Amino acid sequence: SSSARTKLPPPPSSLRASMALKALALVSLLAAGPAAAVLLRGDAAPANATATLAMSKELLEGMSVTPHNFMEVTLGPFASAAATCDYCFSSFTKAGQSPAGPIAPACVCMAYPDGAAWNMFCATPVSAAGYVASKGGCRCKGRDMEHMAATTCEPIS
Repeated sequence: SSSARTKLPPPPSSLRASMALKALALVSLLAAGPAAAVLLRGDAAPANATATLAMSKELLEGMSVTPHNFMEVTLGPFASAAATCDYCFSSFTKAGQSPAGPIAPACVCMAYPDGAAWNMFCATPVSAAGYVASKGGCRCKGRDMEHMAATTCEPIS
């Protein structure tokens, strides 16, 4: 008996065209990166990169980088530091909400006074505690057993 192999038909031309476009896009992206870096640094481009450099200049001309001013967003006011802390522990930032989940589950809840009211501050960097301390703030402590499982806020020293 003869072992006849079935020959698979070639892929459709639309699939070949799609694969060719993907390959072209990948090569373009890989070539544009170094040229963009040359433009940003102001170095002279090597002679073989002239075409890529021209293409990258066209892409970068539409970019606009502008300085931004300081912006502060406060969350409050709350009646007390404990109320601020309770809100923080259940906030979208800390606890999240399905399907988005928490934004920063490891953030440390803090509160700082603003006149007679309190504002919430939840952050991950250690330097944030210095910022809150400079405003006379405190670090939240949920279920503080030394205070019969009440929410407390300990001053930041």
